[in-house]
Amino acid sequence: MSRSSTRTLRLVRSVASGLSRIRVLNLREIRTHRLRMVTSLLVVVVASALLISVLGLYGSLTESVRQVNAAISGSAQVEVAAIADSGIDDELPAEIRRDVPDAKSVVPLIRDSVVIDDRNIALLGSDFRVTALSGDLQQAVSQQQSQGIDKGDLDNGIVAGSATGLTEGQRLSINGVDVQVISVIGGDQADVLNRGNFIFAYLGLAQRLAAQEGKVDSILIVAQPGADIATVKSSVADVVDGRAVVVDPDFRAAQAETASSVTRDATLLVSLISLVIAGFLVFNTMNMAVASRRQSLAMMRALGARRGHLVGDLLGESALFGLVGGALGVPVGVLAGRWAIGRIPEANTDQMATAVSYHLPWYAPVIAILACIFACVAATTLAARSVFAVSPVEAMVAGEVADGTGKNGRGVWISGIAGVVLLVASWFVAVGVPGRPAILAGAVFAVGGLLLCYALTVPLVALVVGLSRRFGGPGQLAAVNAERAPRRAWATLMTVAVAVAVGMGTSGALDNLVSSISGSLDGLADPDFYVSSADSGGLPVGPALPAEIAPAVAQVPGVTQVVGAQWASINVDEAKIYVQGLEPNSLAPFVKKADPEALQQVLAGNGMLMSTVLARTLDVAEGDTLRMATPTGYRDVVVRDLVNYISMGSGTAAMSNEQLSEWFDRPGDTYLQVSTDPAVDQDRIRADLEAVAAEYPLPGNRIADVHSGTEALESAQAEAEQAGAFTVAIQWIVALAAAVALLNTLLLSVIERRRELGVLRAMGASRKFVSRMVVAEAAGVALIGSLTGVILGGALHFLSDKILSATTSIDIAYSPRPSTLIFVAVACGLCIVGALVPAMRASRMNISESILDE
Repeated sequence: MSRSSTRTLRLVRSVASGLSRIRVLNLREIRTHRLRMVTSLLVVVVASALLISVLGLYGSLTESVRQVNAAISGSAQVEVAAIADSGIDDELPAEIRRDVPDAKSVVPLIRDSVVIDDRNIALLGSDFRVTALSGDLQQAVSQQQSQGIDKGDLDNGIVAGSATGLTEGQRLSINGVDVQVISVIGGDQADVLNRGNFIFAYLGLAQRLAAQEGKVDSILIVAQPGADIATVKSSVADVVDGRAVVVDPDFRAAQAETASSVTRDATLLVSLISLVIAGFLVFNTMNMAVASRRQSLAMMRALGARRGHLVGDLLGESALFGLVGGALGVPVGVLAGRWAIGRIPEANTDQMATAVSYHLPWYAPVIAILACIFACVAATTLAARSVFAVSPVEAMVAGEVADGTGKNGRGVWISGIAGVVLLVASWFVAVGVPGRPAILAGAVFAVGGLLLCYALTVPLVALVVGLSRRFGGPGQLAAVNAERAPRRAWATLMTVAVAVAVGMGTSGALDNLVSSISGSLDGLADPDFYVSSADSGGLPVGPALPAEIAPAVAQVPGVTQVVGAQWASINVDEAKIYVQGLEPNSLAPFVKKADPEALQQVLAGNGMLMSTVLARTLDVAEGDTLRMATPTGYRDVVVRDLVNYISMGSGTAAMSNEQLSEWFDRPGDTYLQVSTDPAVDQDRIRADLEAVAAEYPLPGNRIADVHSGTEALESAQAEAEQAGAFTVAIQWIVALAAAVALLNTLLLSVIERRRELGVLRAMGASRKFVSRMVVAEAAGVALIGSLTGVILGGALHFLSDKILSATTSIDIAYSPRPSTLIFVAVACGLCIVGALVPAMRASRMNISESILDE
């Protein structure tokens, strides 16, 4: 037999032997301590479920957009997308066909939304070349063609998906255009195309329905077989010459992912911290397991077992914990993700409402389970080192053995140094790494803090002992108990510390995030009223208000000033940004935040203001010249100032309203800022403004929304708070899991001391004395644990502000939140109340049974 075969055989035998020992010895210990196993497993399940829910929730948003785009674009490899919602000249497809010989098919497309019976429905439009896409849209159209419908019917005929609720032959009016449903598409073809929530019209009719006559929203290009796609894209870009953006057809999926970045990054931060906490609680479990198994481990050592085998068995047991907990968390996370997705009606990509359905990325369960296994094994590695301190002589010692003396060995020094290094590294990651990778700083900090606290086990337990002694006679015995079982005391106080730290750190950072978002929107509430194409919770990117509405608003009694402007959604390459037009008398956050000199240059049409996130996205700095593609060709603009502004899309910018209208072919205003005389009844003014809005409706008979500046600010704040609500829920779930582990630890501390408590009762100690002893120990642990948690939580709060500043590019100002001290009160209360149950159990123990118990 060869050497490699021999080694392989030995490895197989070693693994088989290890699995056999785990099954016979470790799993028996697990069955003996079911409560400890269940609570530890619960925390791992929670960590896995949180990762699955976060990855599934935001993966679903991206995947839904990607699937709808794939169903529309089919085999197209290149897309020419409109820079703004003003569209692309519908003569451009003919230019591409003429000048790009490698373009096999050039398909113009309308992508928009229409409102039918108060429902947003996707509008798709193209000409007969759409059949070249070989996608689901082509199949739907082919089905319509196979039904023998006369082309003359297509002037006012639409094809509807089954989810629209429309029926074949139905007549209706859409945006003031009378149409008839000539076909309804159902089955799988409808489901993959926006879940059947679409209508399709041929190009001329679609342009009328979208009020885009002479324009298209995008152009899809299918290359000749064997053509080099990069060459085709370059040739198309030469023809387009900056009048549109040349991109890959799936670029909208990346835009959708960016749009959800604030909520996603905050929830991912808490999820990673929860994974570290799960590892910590598994470490507690294995640390206590080593203490409770010292005699059995010593017996195995006396029988000839090697320390390496015992350590490997503990690591295998923890890997089993991670595997089972991670696997159980997958369905829980899927259910949570489906519940959350059910509350997201649609995602807006361009002007088209995209239906969102649940999609769990294939890698999510793998990542969650592997992460849980890694966290459990890594945590157990530190606990398993205690096996090397087990002597075979201990197997011969009668009674219980203390769980450790807490000597400052090499491992303690290594843990302390590693903890300090990780804490310092977390700061550098948070302030030095831009974008989403900065989230890792939270997990690095959590690991570093736990390692440092592990290295400080002796002084932390000494504080518990010293504090417990102050509770009289029962406290003196409680102090002795803590001294004899430093691992148990440390595990319990750190569970309290973790609950406090997570609550203080995440809640404080989210409060700071919401307040900083409000600060970044300073100026939004300055106008008394807005007359807008969007409600108070939306950004008025269009359509333009009727030209007659501004003079009519100015005539309303009590109105002192009317300033019209607009917001525009702009594609810069594959990124979506939002640009605000400014007038000399505009009241807006950009106006209040910008340098006065820079603002005057911008108002004069000589430059642009940018948010810090957009500057980072485009890799520009103040004073740089940016070359922008616009529907009217390439334009150069100087970045005059960078301001702190809430992140929307890939960022926001501001320029002269006249310049914005001219460059991006967007005549008209999308909102009006209305200032009023405070002496005039504001309710009356509002009623008059609403009457004006009703008199001059928007396209499609939509009515412009009238809301106050205060309502606009409150809506923006509410969106930020809603984004943080999921994260707060995650934080409470983690805290609840820590609370369950805390109660379990306290109960186990009594169960494992049955003998000594029985001896105390036999020596004459009263039931009340024993109860007070247990409560005194819990009080000492609660106070020292809370103090440790406050220190860790304050540092985590400050660091989390830096992390969220890096991921959102909002300058989040650190501000302590006294309300977060409620977590201290809750943790201390849980510890004391949780001690009452084991205290009552301890006082009611049968003396003879407790003494005889081994």
